[in-house]
Amino acid sequence: MLLRIFESHNVRSLSDISIFFQQASQLRFCSVEDCKGIESILDSSYSNSLCSPLENLEYLWLERLDNLHVLIKLEAPLSISRSLPLLGIFSHLKSSVIKKCLNMKRLFPFKLAHDLQYLENLVVCDCVQMEEIISSEEENHKGNGINTPMKFSFPNLRELRLKNLPELKSICSSNREMSCNSLWKIKVWDCTKLKRMPLYLPHFQYTHQSAPSAHPSERIRIRHQSAPSAQPSERIYTPKDSRESVEWDYPNAKQVLSAPPAPPSERIRICPKEWWESVEWDYPNAKDVLRPWLCWV
Repeated sequence: MLLRIFESHNVRSLSDISIFFQQASQLRFCSVEDCKGIESILDSSYSNSLCSPLENLEYLWLERLDNLHVLIKLEAPLSISRSLPLLGIFSHLKSSVIKKCLNMKRLFPFKLAHDLQYLENLVVCDCVQMEEIISSEEENHKGNGINTPMKFSFPNLRELRLKNLPELKSICSSNREMSCNSLWKIKVWDCTKLKRMPLYLPHFQYTHQSAPSAHPSERIRIRHQSAPSAQPSERIYTPKDSRESVEWDYPNAKQVLSAPPAPPSERIRICPKEWWESVEWDYPNAKDVLRPWLCWV
């Protein structure tokens, strides 16, 4: 089921639409564009807002929503809202595109981040007040948990695109790390206040260690005697039976080596170059590991 809301200025939230709750569980694609009245996607002040979550939603597109402040508005008192579960909201989300939402400062609530296991594409562009991708606001209220390191896992995230976010200061809080086992495309444009990249990218590191001087598209080629001549774009060619039976010494080798190749210029795009020189990464030698995939925009 597809839902598209366009130029509907009297709607403050999807919770305002009575038929929405009847169809929420069937919704796969949701697009909200050019709606000046939208302040949130869900509003917990409606008794059934969080009881009928968008648990099966796969694609969310939000664009030109001038008054959008949060995805989920929690009206409960602070002591209650801290413990309020979000009941799997967005737990099957695959793609999220947020563009020109000029008053949004924080994208995903802290409590929601652990449920984004299916997220494949995250695009945030031209949100001039955006300060955080994963909010640390709720986290800070917990007090004793703020100093405990924690790793967010985004096992299916393939593309991260951040563009023209002049106030973006963090992707997640300073003691958190994001493990992204499938992330192959990173694009960062004009996010000059972003000083730290908390991304852990094991497949880039493994590939770098295996052949640090090789061209990304030419790193590994395995051919079977009876196989026809492989195309230059092919990284690995073996019979399927051989691939399944062979053992590798380092973790996730098959996953890393079977990932679809991408042109080097499409891997990591950065602008401006000065930002790359100043930004800090959480894991050692990150800049050396990622440098073969860099492209200045």
